[in-house]
Amino acid sequence: MRRGLMGWDEAELPRSALSARLERLQAAMAREGFDALLLYTNLVRPAAVCWLTGFTPYWIESLLLVPASGAPMLATALSKRVADWIRTTAWLDEIVNTPKPGTAIGQRLAGCKRVGVLELDALPAGLYDDMVAVAPKIELADASAMFAAVRSHVDDAELKLIEKADALAVAALAQVDASATDAGSLAGLVEKHARLAGAEEAYIAIALDLDLDRRLIQVSGPVPLARRFAVRASIAYKGAWVRRTRSFARDPQGARAMASAEAWLPQAMHALRELLPSRGYSTVAASFALLRAELHSQMRGWMAESCVGSYPLEVIASLPMHGKEGPAPGTFLVLSVELAIDDVPWLGAAPVFLRG
Repeated sequence: MRRGLMGWDEAELPRSALSARLERLQAAMAREGFDALLLYTNLVRPAAVCWLTGFTPYWIESLLLVPASGAPMLATALSKRVADWIRTTAWLDEIVNTPKPGTAIGQRLAGCKRVGVLELDALPAGLYDDMVAVAPKIELADASAMFAAVRSHVDDAELKLIEKADALAVAALAQVDASATDAGSLAGLVEKHARLAGAEEAYIAIALDLDLDRRLIQVSGPVPLARRFAVRASIAYKGAWVRRTRSFARDPQGARAMASAEAWLPQAMHALRELLPSRGYSTVAASFALLRAELHSQMRGWMAESCVGSYPLEVIASLPMHGKEGPAPGTFLVLSVELAIDDVPWLGAAPVFLRG
């Protein structure tokens, strides 16, 4: 069933959108003086290659070569018998199946001088060694900042996939009832709902007792839930990732605080959609002023995540370590917030799309 879900659907991810992404990337490469760009992918770091081609790997590592002009080439350690399957999941004309992807890439780079690498310091040593063994004269340079600048713009096709992933996350978390007492069963229920509805991936994490420990952890097997707990769903659909977090309470004081914060969260996200690009991340705290006045809340922390490289979501700003400048219009973020409302701990997370 998973292969069918991961198949490339041109109605959802048009060839024209992928072509436009490639054109923007190659234009940036030309400005930086790169003869080629390398993007690494594996099960944990699929995002960059998926954004450019639609391809999401299982467990085998691969390297995508983006030339200065023309179509990309994927060198993968997957066997030749799955090459046809890869073509059904991605916009790729050339796939090289080889036990040494680094060597195959190096052979293509032999005539290049300056090659950009996304997250150069994280390129596996074996791939690097195989590559430079056959192309010893190439100059490798980190291209992470360049890629992030191109990647930050969310096009209409990606926005629709994000909205679909978010709808899956919302529906999955709607299965949670504050009366739940077993974390393992609850995590299984949320994941089952998300996957049956079409999620490619679903990672469920739970803060078992918000009064004692607000860390979100993955749970398997029977584990008791306290009177106040939180559930986070990280959901992928066609390579688009979203996180949602909701908090729950069985006691009356906690339930009132949770309901108030839950009702307030969409208002805050709407305000941040307008404020973040122009005023920066300092406005995150300001957006909580109304809630603080009404409910005597205290901010304990916040974190903004986005997709800027090979990881589906990574932290780009947080409290207190954040820059003055805000994200550019057209950026997609997941904002996670931690509050205390009349001494009741609350965790929440939701997506924010900064229209531009």
